[in-house]
Amino acid sequence: MTTELMAGLLTALDVVALYSVLPKIRFPLILAIWTGFLHMVFPLFGFLAGEWVTSFIVEGGRYISCILLFLTGAHLVLHQQKPTSTLVPPILLAVVVSLDTFSVSLSFGMLQLQKWLFLMSAGFFALTFSYIALKSKLIKGPILTRVSGVCLMVMGLLTLLNK
Repeated sequence: MTTELMAGLLTALDVVALYSVLPKIRFPLILAIWTGFLHMVFPLFGFLAGEWVTSFIVEGGRYISCILLFLTGAHLVLHQQKPTSTLVPPILLAVVVSLDTFSVSLSFGMLQLQKWLFLMSAGFFALTFSYIALKSKLIKGPILTRVSGVCLMVMGLLTLLNK
């Protein structure tokens, strides 16, 4: 149970890093709601795909899970982008930010974690973190992106070591 809650929290942590570098958003609550919702929808698809893949790859799933989590984390650590002022609809921005949860939840589906607990946790924390990051002036900078990436990399390594 705590694994799913921690996974949801860590999965939503990248939202803080990504949204903290955005310029001012007109409707932060709408963006936060969409992000929270999509942080439940994409993982659901990932879980379903992960369960399907598990039926074909029983022993190799742990290694695939480790690789997916580690590479997603490495991408967050290495990819830094300067914020630009562009007008993007909130739904499109929420889709782009939430898309990475598919690959993370694919690996969680392979591990057969409790699906609904993880989905609710990821949605709740994504909504909360999105709104805080969009409204707060204290949470800024690329260091949060790196911290989120390191957390996912650690989760990938723990998946590999957990037998």
